[in-house]
Amino acid sequence: MLGGRYTLLEPIGHGGMAVVWRARDEVLGRTVAVKLLAGRYADDAESRARIRAEARAAAALSHPHIAQVYDYGEADEDGLRVPYVVMELVHGITLQQRARTGVLDPREICRIGAQVAAALAAAHADGLVHRDIKPANVMVTRDGVKVVDFGLAASAGAAEPEELLGTPAYLAPERMTSDAVEPASDVYALGVLLYRLLAGESPWTVDSTTQMLTAHVKVDPVPLPHLPGVPAEITALINRCLRKEPAGRPSAAEVARVLGGGAVLRTGTPPPLPAPPSRRGKLLAGTAATLALLAVAGWMLLPSGPPPASELPAAISAPPAGDPVPTSASAPGGTTAPGLRPGATSATMPRRPTTAPADRATSPTTEPAGRPSASESPAGLPDGVATFRSAGGTVAARCTLLGLARIVGFAPASPYKVERVNPGPALAAVIVFRDGGSRIRMTLSCVAGVPVAVVTT
Repeated sequence: MLGGRYTLLEPIGHGGMAVVWRARDEVLGRTVAVKLLAGRYADDAESRARIRAEARAAAALSHPHIAQVYDYGEADEDGLRVPYVVMELVHGITLQQRARTGVLDPREICRIGAQVAAALAAAHADGLVHRDIKPANVMVTRDGVKVVDFGLAASAGAAEPEELLGTPAYLAPERMTSDAVEPASDVYALGVLLYRLLAGESPWTVDSTTQMLTAHVKVDPVPLPHLPGVPAEITALINRCLRKEPAGRPSAAEVARVLGGGAVLRTGTPPPLPAPPSRRGKLLAGTAATLALLAVAGWMLLPSGPPPASELPAAISAPPAGDPVPTSASAPGGTTAPGLRPGATSATMPRRPTTAPADRATSPTTEPAGRPSASESPAGLPDGVATFRSAGGTVAARCTLLGLARIVGFAPASPYKVERVNPGPALAAVIVFRDGGSRIRMTLSCVAGVPVAVVTT
């Protein structure tokens, strides 16, 4: 029992510094969560100050999408004063865990983003910046999300510490170049989070933490392309969140307003899916959508026509043995698609050595692609599979009944090798071919049930 009041029942989570327990408040008779510094951190003055600052920061906020802090105390354990924070017990899973259970619907992603943005807007209005927005710090419950872990929070305008704190994949450029804490840094992190949920991967292709940090400062992100079910206004909003200059980003309040502005996004239950269009309707919709995509994302690859039956198995095969292909999604169960490793696990950031210097990264450009001929129609594709060719290699893809893209095979073109692949099914399946410092990225999505691909270099 802590402080003569909180009975620890069972550990429910742990991080690098602390353990979170499910506990019972014996005074009020309710179940709570207790965050307790663990191991050597319990006796570390800086860690003790940080957890106390977290309690004070979060306790000052009152918002339905911010986990509430009830109490702070210090317990005497074997002569050591161990600080703890008593918090609202949130019944749910982290957004990181939720994303691993399957593809999130764009409407769900927008609702989650709107609620996180609303929580950040409330914190910013009180002069507080979270500084560690990431999927692991967003809890998903039946009643919406809860932003947690204000352990790195700081007052807006305060000096950034010499030690860079935060998660590399979500660090805003000014976190590394500026001396002051800015609310826009939270908006940038939220933009990266939404991009990764919608596109299935990071806005940058990197090999290491060093290259990731360099990319945040020096490399323009690959613009989020138009995706099925994602309004152009939201796509543009997320791209604005990723601007290098903090002044060019929207406020958290604007992000919440845009993401939650539609009637569909305000409701808790998504509307029923529309009836499938007729074949004629699909072709007309596909033509209109493709024209819109060309205007937004530059040139796009459409299926290169049905290959001979003898060509597909030979051209689309697994990479040579010993050539690892880190993936950001495992291959679907059932049958194993050629070129995909069954049971591959997600990798937020590849951790393999590289000889390419970080400053060799450049802003992405769009590679022109040929237009389809009049004979290239969905009816001509073998079993709904389309093939796409680029300088980096050939990719075969198809669309699922839910309109998600799935890579079913690939073959790099010498001297390129497959660096990584997110096979889907996803709104955007992605494969990256690499030859030294040259990378070619193919992003595949579905338009009216037909696979399309955007190639960037």
